[in-house]
Amino acid sequence: DKDAKVGISVDDVKADSVEDLSIIPSDPNFDPLLFLTLVHRNASFEQLQTSIAKLDNKADNQVQRLQNMVRDNFELFVRCADGIELFNLEGSAKSAPGKGKGKGKGKGKDDAPGVKERLDKLEALSESSSYQAKKSFKPLLDNTNEVRKVQSALAVLQRIGPLLQVPTLMRQHIENGRYAAAVKAYRRVLVIDDNNNIEILRHIKAKATEAAREARGDLESTIADPNTPVTKLLDGIRDLNELIDLDVPMDTSHAEGSDEREGVFSVGNLSINVRNHTPALACLLLQSAHFSASVEKLLQQAETSTQRIYNGETVSFVEEDSKAGSEDASGSAATSQEGSDKGGDNKSGSRREGGNRWKYDILEARVVATKRAVAVARNWLPRLLRIGVAAREAERRLSARKRTPQPSKQGGKTANITSFEIFVTTLTPAVTNLVEHATFCALGCSNSSNGEELKMTFGANAERRLQSLLRAPLPPAQSAKCASELADVWEVVHSISASSETLRPEDDELEGRKFSHRMLEAPMEVCVALAEDAVVTVERRRCIYAFDVCARSCAQRASGNGTFDGDALLSCVQKLSEELTRAEKCANEVKKGCELVVRRCCEGLASYVRDRGDAARLRAVAECAEALNGRVVDVVREVSYLTNGQCESVEEALAEDIMALEATMFDEFLDNICRHVAGCTKLGPTSADLGVNDAPDGGESTLPPKSFPAYLSACLLAIVRCRAQVDRALGDATIRRSQGITYQYLAMATAADGVVAGICYELNERMPRMSGPQADQFASELQFLMNTLKKYLSDDMLSVAENCKRMLFAKAGHKQGGDGPDGLMMIEELERLGRVYVLCLGE
Repeated sequence: DKDAKVGISVDDVKADSVEDLSIIPSDPNFDPLLFLTLVHRNASFEQLQTSIAKLDNKADNQVQRLQNMVRDNFELFVRCADGIELFNLEGSAKSAPGKGKGKGKGKGKDDAPGVKERLDKLEALSESSSYQAKKSFKPLLDNTNEVRKVQSALAVLQRIGPLLQVPTLMRQHIENGRYAAAVKAYRRVLVIDDNNNIEILRHIKAKATEAAREARGDLESTIADPNTPVTKLLDGIRDLNELIDLDVPMDTSHAEGSDEREGVFSVGNLSINVRNHTPALACLLLQSAHFSASVEKLLQQAETSTQRIYNGETVSFVEEDSKAGSEDASGSAATSQEGSDKGGDNKSGSRREGGNRWKYDILEARVVATKRAVAVARNWLPRLLRIGVAAREAERRLSARKRTPQPSKQGGKTANITSFEIFVTTLTPAVTNLVEHATFCALGCSNSSNGEELKMTFGANAERRLQSLLRAPLPPAQSAKCASELADVWEVVHSISASSETLRPEDDELEGRKFSHRMLEAPMEVCVALAEDAVVTVERRRCIYAFDVCARSCAQRASGNGTFDGDALLSCVQKLSEELTRAEKCANEVKKGCELVVRRCCEGLASYVRDRGDAARLRAVAECAEALNGRVVDVVREVSYLTNGQCESVEEALAEDIMALEATMFDEFLDNICRHVAGCTKLGPTSADLGVNDAPDGGESTLPPKSFPAYLSACLLAIVRCRAQVDRALGDATIRRSQGITYQYLAMATAADGVVAGICYELNERMPRMSGPQADQFASELQFLMNTLKKYLSDDMLSVAENCKRMLFAKAGHKQGGDGPDGLMMIEELERLGRVYVLCLGE
């Protein structure tokens, strides 16, 4: 149908000779019918009409543009036309001589060249000029080209200059230990493609890769070195991680198997390939192995040193030899040489010739071994914890990468071990051995009541004599040195155990791994408990030793000077409060120690008084009273602070011992007073002293005495002497704690009661032989004595004196009780004569 609309058929086209026709519009043999038939075969008539209209518009537009161009450049077209016409006229004039006349003058028309000849001549001139110019300026142009080439080369070198310096910079950084800067420099050459066509760039990348491999080897050696500081270890782990992430190619120039030997380090009998693990985990493995080796070396060193001392060498010799022979593998185990402070020479001698000196050397060697073990723990455990934390962070990062699929850049075998597993299986046993070693060296034996013995970390195969010395507790001086060391061990182990919680894996990371619940919760609980028990034991011993020394010194001062040294006990308790770290668990030892010191002081005071008189007894009583009211109170307060109020009965126990001694001493003093005043109450003969005259009515009368009675003078002097003794020793205000009364009053009351009791006894004995005037005089003297001593007399003694006085009055025949003028006059005369005694016994 479409062919019918066009008005021509395909057969008509085929009938013509189509071999010479073309459908390309620019071809001279272009055939529109063939073009429409082949190209627009499927186009409709409407489409063809629309296309023809568009072509007409384009043709019209093109004609219009040509017209506009001619109109705009008409002057140029005119000049070009004139020039063309001029060349045509001159050419025609040369081809037809004699015809027409030219416009030019001065030359004949026949000699005028044509256009083509002129153009050829001009071209020849230009070629000649070009040849001459090239010939003349060729060296200059060549130099200019060389300069341009050099400038271009310099520009290229300037652009790649930093890349060219990378290998040299990396070598310098590696030599100076700046591995982070070397890794940063290596990153620059990674922009160079392996297939780069520039040989120098490929060479630079190869050299930089070689330096990177060298840096990796140095970093692996760094993390395997036990003497490297922990900060440098962590920096090395970071830099090695960055190098591994950059995927440094392996060296293919070495022999087969050399790659397997690279990165393999041996620690004792253990070989570790750091390239099978992450750098942090490999560092933790290596450093843990070094720590275990250090612990084993400590045990062996303690075994060797004690055996050599037992064989006859001194501590100084062994320490110098061990220090010169081998350093501690920890690098900071502080192999401090602890010489024996007992004196002596440094030369080796026979153990038998030296007597017991080797025993002191063994004890000193135990102190040295304890300090070494503590130094290893103090240096290694925080170091391993920091490395473990870094390894745990690396595990978390690696776990995060596995959750988001990314190609692993870690070479070598797949590592199944974790930092927590290393901590549990490798570090915990080594730490346990270290704590057991420090505990055995410092304690020797346990103080537990259940009979448990400490593990013997060395000396198990030694002779029985040496074993008994190794298991013996250290003396006070050496034990005090080890107490602080064991406290440091506990602090380190406890902090590591508490911080190990950060290493515990997540629940999804525990699949397929066998860990006990105890290990997961507290892997170092046993170590902490062992260190805690060791600290408590050594501090209990320290309390025992301190109080024992204090008790001996206080006993010596008490028995020699009669002094109850409460200040020494207070100072001992205060010193222990500053030094003890487990005072609450040493409460029983503190209580018993205070009781021991007080008991020894009391025994010393009793020994001091044994061969002395009342003055010594009063001195002992005064010391006891001062202690009860002074230092004992301070000691009880310090003990309460020290033990956090766990020793509530210590005051009662201390006061009981002191009050027992005080009661014994003071009672003996009072007994002596009673015996003394009993000898002063003898009345003696009285017939010569009494003035008996005949009364006017033939009876008898009693005259006032002319002198103070001798027995009263002796009794009152005894009482005054007793008061002076008590005042000099105790003062007049010191109160007896058990009775709440001053010692002065108690002594004078005892003396007064003794005097009155003795006089009443004497009067009762003489009552049947006594006359009336004598009875009256004795009654007045007894009344005077009662008036003078009534402040100190007890109620019972006052009753006895009143009964005796009534009997005397009855004997004298006074029905009114003797209150007459004669009796009052006699009492007044006695008060006048005995005024001095009354004043001495007054306030």
